[in-house]
Amino acid sequence: MSSVIGVVVCNHNQARLFKANSMSIVSEITDLVNPDARLRDQDLATDEPGKYRGGGPGGQHHAEDHRTTPRDKAAANFARDIAAAVDDMIATHQLEKLYIIAETSMLGLLRPELSDRCQKLVADEITKDVVGRTPDQIRDYLPTPL
Repeated sequence: MSSVIGVVVCNHNQARLFKANSMSIVSEITDLVNPDARLRDQDLATDEPGKYRGGGPGGQHHAEDHRTTPRDKAAANFARDIAAAVDDMIATHQLEKLYIIAETSMLGLLRPELSDRCQKLVADEITKDVVGRTPDQIRDYLPTPL
């Protein structure tokens, strides 16, 4: 009996989840799109940083220091959504192995969001942005056999 393998292909804009066997990608299970990825930063957040009243003498006002951009927050939220979809895929299709192909920064956001169960199934991580490729082209980036 051939094992059931999952392939996750993602970047900040889109994530595609595939089911595969040892030789080929069989079917695309889901296609997630990050609606916030195409918005401008000013459309993702308010115009000014948040303000708060300090506890010092005279109750000085301070502006919050935002080192994380709205785009970064949107990408982190999307990574959480991808991890949840991968968890569902593992449960629904009883995957035995998982491959992740992702752009470098998205892979960094995705790793900590994956559950322990997901992390144990990861056979390999490939840092490439191939989300727009066909399943056959994506298959070329994976080892043979899977």
